[in-house]
Amino acid sequence: MRLTPPRAALAVAAVATVLAATAAPPVAASPVAASTAPASAVTSATAAALVLPAPTGRYAVGTVPLHLVDAARIDPWGDGRQRRELMVNIWYPTRRTAGYPRAPWLTPAEVTPVGRDIVQTLTGAPGDVPGLKAVRTHGAVGAPVADRPGGHPVVLFSPGYGAERNSSAALVEDLASRGYVVVTIDHPHDATAVEFPGGRVVTNTITALLEKHPDQQDELVAKMLATRVADARFVLDELARRNTGWMRLTNVGMVGHSLGGATAAQVAHDDARVTTGVNIDGNPYGSVVTTGLDEPFLQVASGRTTRENTPAWGTFKDNLRGWHREIRVAGSEHLSFHDLVLARATLARLPGVTPAVLTDAFGTLDGRRVVAIERAYVSAFFDLHLRGNDRHLFDSPRFPEVTFVP
Repeated sequence: MRLTPPRAALAVAAVATVLAATAAPPVAASPVAASTAPASAVTSATAAALVLPAPTGRYAVGTVPLHLVDAARIDPWGDGRQRRELMVNIWYPTRRTAGYPRAPWLTPAEVTPVGRDIVQTLTGAPGDVPGLKAVRTHGAVGAPVADRPGGHPVVLFSPGYGAERNSSAALVEDLASRGYVVVTIDHPHDATAVEFPGGRVVTNTITALLEKHPDQQDELVAKMLATRVADARFVLDELARRNTGWMRLTNVGMVGHSLGGATAAQVAHDDARVTTGVNIDGNPYGSVVTTGLDEPFLQVASGRTTRENTPAWGTFKDNLRGWHREIRVAGSEHLSFHDLVLARATLARLPGVTPAVLTDAFGTLDGRRVVAIERAYVSAFFDLHLRGNDRHLFDSPRFPEVTFVP
């Protein structure tokens, strides 16, 4: 379950000055090309596997992919010689999208490995998912950034293990439409497939290590978390290097799903620039579980996640000293917070995918309803703690599926 940047050298002149380094840094940063084909041309042959709900904020959404190379760090999953490389997408508010193509959810090179991984996850056998190539986000590639005095608040997003950086695009786009700059991060060797400029693809290598060394799982997970935390902190460094005033980097939020949620907690612990965090159904890891946080933190649990079956979840919560809330979404499952929850009808037609399989993966709650709940609570949390705007969503549940966990 992954996805990456768009493809085709698109003129991103509107944001080129924003993303260009102010000095000549030792770090490479070049946009990955974006597909310039109109969405209708891509979707005419095969219907899209899923449709992302329209963002609800007052802005349209722009996006640009970015290739980053950390000259100071060797990739811990590589051969000991390669520098750590990342692909990120920057999603931001814009007022003009005409003439800018919509970013694909997956690049062509990612469609096959991601589709096979999706089917493998659901059925135990690899297969293909029709319509993945046709899925489009609402992000207009290279559209101009909407002006805002003092800059837009920034939120980082880290996906779950094996997932791609835009695997929760429905949430990310909505935050951007509400005036946030959201930076989604791919973690190479962890994601199923990450495509870099020139068509080079790095696939997941960590699963094979976990299978080969089951006795080293704790050490490998600790290494995964440390790598992700370093990735996020490096991204913040690079954003600061490129900021010309359109991003507000003094108080940054971070949100993640699954292992990405654990990453958000640890980054909030380790980096003073990140002052708020959201963990969406992730099992916390790392020192933050026992040392806790003073920063505001939100935990979003699927219907079956409790401190009894996920002990670190409860231990972490007990050590949160600042503003904190936990909500549980009835009828949801762990994968309900991945965009694939919106592909249920497509997945139901695949061989071996039974109603029971889909319920185990995505629960009983409709995908669009999950997205609406997730958007509401995550945006309300960041509005409260990054903007000082209390929408009072945490005063009492407004969705019957949502329970506040004491």
